[in-house]
Amino acid sequence: MTANISDTRDFHAPAARDSRDAGVVDHDETAVIEQADPRIDVDHAVTRDKVDRDQAKPSMLDYLRHAQMKSGRRPMELAREYFRLSRGRGKLTLEEYVQYGVYDTTRHSSDEQSQFIANKRHWPITHICCDMTWQATTEDKWLCSHILAGSGVRIPETLAVIDKSDRSYPGTHKISTAEQFRDFATSEDGVDLFGKENRGICSFGVFLIEDADENSMKLKGHDQISYDTFMDQFVGETPYLLQRQVTNHSFFDPYADNLATVRVCILLDETGVKIPFAVLKLPSRENLADSFWRPGNLACDLDTQSGKIQGARSKDALGTTDHEVHPETGEPLLGQVVPMWDQVLDLAHRCAPIFHSVRYQSMDIAITRDGPVLIEINTGGGFDLPQLASGRGFLTDEVCDFFRACGYTKL
Repeated sequence: MTANISDTRDFHAPAARDSRDAGVVDHDETAVIEQADPRIDVDHAVTRDKVDRDQAKPSMLDYLRHAQMKSGRRPMELAREYFRLSRGRGKLTLEEYVQYGVYDTTRHSSDEQSQFIANKRHWPITHICCDMTWQATTEDKWLCSHILAGSGVRIPETLAVIDKSDRSYPGTHKISTAEQFRDFATSEDGVDLFGKENRGICSFGVFLIEDADENSMKLKGHDQISYDTFMDQFVGETPYLLQRQVTNHSFFDPYADNLATVRVCILLDETGVKIPFAVLKLPSRENLADSFWRPGNLACDLDTQSGKIQGARSKDALGTTDHEVHPETGEPLLGQVVPMWDQVLDLAHRCAPIFHSVRYQSMDIAITRDGPVLIEINTGGGFDLPQLASGRGFLTDEVCDFFRACGYTKL
């Protein structure tokens, strides 16, 4: 690495792609996915989305050139700073150092730079903070919905499950064949049916049925598809939940056609629930889901007390771009207050203790005209989304104290 930097003082020579370059997967739903094998079947919905997300990333030199261009700083100065942070408590990768804009010393003091943490440290910390025997209670969405069914916390209505295995789902209609799916899709319940992987992350493979007849159906953003092709290729062996579509509060009409959610990061200890970060995720007009890896989506930093939008960002391979207004509609974003914020906080405070052994958790909460709806809860939560959205490091004093109290001392 040192040799490469010293050979590229101005960073203007063409950069060769190197498969060994360290990269961090943008996984705001808490899992690292390996680079997809190009030989795999991209007709499978989950696989196709993974391939789209994990396309060729910039090289190390690309990242360094970008940091030099944006900051005006000397290459060796940036290199020394990166090496210091990569060995510090946050263990940042080069990709993160650049994407988070940590190199920008007009925004970040040395102490603030040290608050940024690598996403690869998420699972080691989560394993210390949480009783991992509880993980299936959050990550298996069907199981989680049954745990929450009598809690008073509003969740999407699950209408059916697609699963070709022998697993049973008591109280839930199970679909295993193309014929069974056709019958369900053409029934009254099949209108505006939303599907998501039962143990999925990052919104991989989600779909929305717009129309269906006896021969085929229309998925939003896709061509007409037959039921055999849908079950054999699009779904494959992946279990799916089929839920009634949740729709946004009218506040979001100027910003999104599809469902937006608030990501709430939660620390749970003997004093109660603490929320160090909250992020509003806005899908672009072209995207069915709001995950930040999808091009055109926005992540908005929220004041955790009021729900006010403090910043809004889009993301590309090299970093983020700040927006004061929505880039598609021109509607103002900064200073807008997310509706029903007290109810969002109340939902988080009521739901978190149900999973008390999951002391570090995150929630995705939709806001509808009838109030907040818990879309899903996660064991842990990736550090990348709040850092990308806010431009601040996740390792605040409050967060560090919590992780240390849980037994994680490498901070």
